[in-house]
Amino acid sequence: MPIEIELKLSFPAGTLPAILRHPLIAGAPREGKPETLESTYFDTPALTLKAHRIAVRLRRQGAETVQTVKCAAVSRDGLAQRPEWEQPWHDQFDFSAIDAPETAAVLARARGELVPVFVTRFRRDTRLFHARAGARILIMIDVGVIAASERSIPLHELELELSEGDADDLRRLAAELRKTLPLIPEDISKAERGYRLVMEARR
Repeated sequence: MPIEIELKLSFPAGTLPAILRHPLIAGAPREGKPETLESTYFDTPALTLKAHRIAVRLRRQGAETVQTVKCAAVSRDGLAQRPEWEQPWHDQFDFSAIDAPETAAVLARARGELVPVFVTRFRRDTRLFHARAGARILIMIDVGVIAASERSIPLHELELELSEGDADDLRRLAAELRKTLPLIPEDISKAERGYRLVMEARR
């Protein structure tokens, strides 16, 4: 089962220039060009996946579309470890790669009812930070919105994702960045924030 280990930090609007000037970020080489990512999250009309703490999204990246399934995890001080499955999208949902039996069973039952429920749109700037020998961290700076129906909220997030190493490498980098930047640990995922908008729209 693939596990994603990441640490999320939110930041106030208007502080992006200071973040980009920070020596640890400015000195980290870019991983590709900054890109605009648009993700649509799916669920049943009764929000079955939400009830089981599962997120299903399709993310458009340039000419490609990627299907992602994530299971919710407890996040503390922005740090979370969660199962994640990604694969190319081929015009229909394919959950055959899900190797967690309970998650696979829920997805199989819900598959025929899935409809779009909310979207995220943001500009992402990705850097590769070498924390130490054998430790690499992707620094992803996201600025955009999360939207459901006529409601939307801004998104200003710095995401540290472990490529090699351990969770302590993420904690150390976050602590160093927070010494001089107004970064706040974010324990609520983009999916959770999107579902909050959906629930507000249904009231």
